Amino acid sequence: MQQLTVLVVDDDKITTAILSHMLDKYADHVIIASNGEEGLSLFIEHRPDIVLTDINMPRMGGLEMVEQIRKLDEHVKIAIFTNFENRDILLQAIKFGVNQFFSKPFEAKVFAQVIQPLCDDVLEKRRISTELARQQNILHAIKKMAHNFLQHVDWKATLNTEMVRLKNAADTSAIFIYQNHIEKNELVAKRLYAVNDDVQARARKQVHYRKHHLMRWKRHLERGEYVNGSIYSYDKSKQKLLKAFKIECLLILPIFVNKEWWGFLGIGNTVDYRLNITNIEMLSTVASIIGSAINNERNLHSLEMSSAVFEHTMDGVLITNADNRIMHVNAAFSDITGYQPEEVVGKDPKFLKSGTHDKHFYQQMWTQLTQKGNWQGEITNRKKNGEIYIEWLSVNAIHNDNGEIENFIGIFSDVTHQHKDAQHNAYLATHDPLTGVSNRVLLHDRLEHAIEHAKRFDKCFAVIFCDLDNFKPINDTYGHSVGDEVLKYIAGIMKSILRKDDTLCRYGGDEFVILIEELKGFESLETVLSKIRTLSNQSFSINGIELTVGISIGAAIYPNDAQSPEAILSAADQAMYNAKKQGKNTIAFFQRHEALYCSNTYGLG
Repeated sequence: MQQLTVLVVDDDKITTAILSHMLDKYADHVIIASNGEEGLSLFIEHRPDIVLTDINMPRMGGLEMVEQIRKLDEHVKIAIFTNFENRDILLQAIKFGVNQFFSKPFEAKVFAQVIQPLCDDVLEKRRISTELARQQNILHAIKKMAHNFLQHVDWKATLNTEMVRLKNAADTSAIFIYQNHIEKNELVAKRLYAVNDDVQARARKQVHYRKHHLMRWKRHLERGEYVNGSIYSYDKSKQKLLKAFKIECLLILPIFVNKEWWGFLGIGNTVDYRLNITNIEMLSTVASIIGSAINNERNLHSLEMSSAVFEHTMDGVLITNADNRIMHVNAAFSDITGYQPEEVVGKDPKFLKSGTHDKHFYQQMWTQLTQKGNWQGEITNRKKNGEIYIEWLSVNAIHNDNGEIENFIGIFSDVTHQHKDAQHNAYLATHDPLTGVSNRVLLHDRLEHAIEHAKRFDKCFAVIFCDLDNFKPINDTYGHSVGDEVLKYIAGIMKSILRKDDTLCRYGGDEFVILIEELKGFESLETVLSKIRTLSNQSFSINGIELTVGISIGAAIYPNDAQSPEAILSAADQAMYNAKKQGKNTIAFFQRHEALYCSNTYGLG
């Protein structure tokens, strides 16, 4: 079960009961409210991940509640179930930041298409937030370690404190340090330190590289490379070693002192979870700090090591003074923004602003920074080359002994690609990747909506099934790349003559389906059909090749020809095949009513 909380707001108990049942597979906690006022109160109390609400309710309507919720939380996912024909309500809902819309009755398939993307977005953002929090915690632990190790004459005196802090920050179950020794002309590693959540763990006092079959690990470590893997990817001897440590996943980082391999730092986990490259890079800094502390117990290089902490992390770091003027940035800052240190030192970071956020956004940020000493969240900035990007930013205020702010430290990661991936996946779920028009999933959804709308307002609509004639010879003669360009060209032709509210779908191969809602008259349908046939018959050029394709077109009208999405599609498909039988490159209507087609018969006059 996903750890999600959903708030359902509706004054209809049957509706809330249905939604609660349908949400069983998506959330572990469903909260019910009978009106907007109660919904707002429960939102403040429980802070749910997703809000599902009706529009018309007593005491406080759904939109008024959504408006109040958006003032409290800009990111919570909200879906409303409403009348899609009320344009004013839809526009107002969009203005208030509603993420999804759906209508009653709740069909399982349509409901899944609405709720699943919302759940995925919440969980993905939570995953990113958790990972960024882990990285921030590790960086904080590294900073404390660099300071404490290098400020003590005996760095080992603070070893336990710093290793426990690091273990908690990295969310691992075991950490150990081994130092290399020569015994009887053989290289062994003796345990210097070990901590493990499992009290039954037996960390070996000594590891013999040759006898314990660790020579391959040895070769990696002495070259300055790390070892990272799980118990399932190792041979029996290594599995035995990991079982003794009570861990399933192990990261080993070499420790060097004066460029000489001194030993290693081990980080283990009881679950098969490998740390990602960002965490490994950060934890490599820990091994560097330990090596520096060993090399200079009197802390002669504390400033250099503090600088190394910033330079080794893959997160961008900038430090400003109390007036918010940049004093220092690390290499990752330059990699992400494109600005070199000499271009930014002395400037206010506001020069990075993209113009996306208003004054209220920054006022809230600074209010929290000055009052609580920290702020974190998503912010949209601009790189030196003008590119807009999204970053997850954490800012902390550093106070002196008098409680006055001396510095601000900002740590950020570029999360633009996560957002783009989520948007791209959502687009691919409903669109044809080649032509960019709708796919079958979106067409079926639009058909269901068209039928519901037609029933409610006594309207008609048309479904047009199009199949390209003699398309296969083009593919066979000129190749699929030319065939793909033909499909894109035809899709563009069709799209250009349709209204904004009409739906064009690539149904498969060289087949297209057009849904024309709010059909005003049979004459208007004939006009559209004629345009499609005329434009598609005109010759065109692809890669210097002059081509002409015919098109067989079949049309069916709701409700006369069929009353369900499947039936109306089948009727239009059958009409298209009739067009093929009549010699191709022609138009045919569903034959059952062929003799009766006129505006009066279809109520289109």
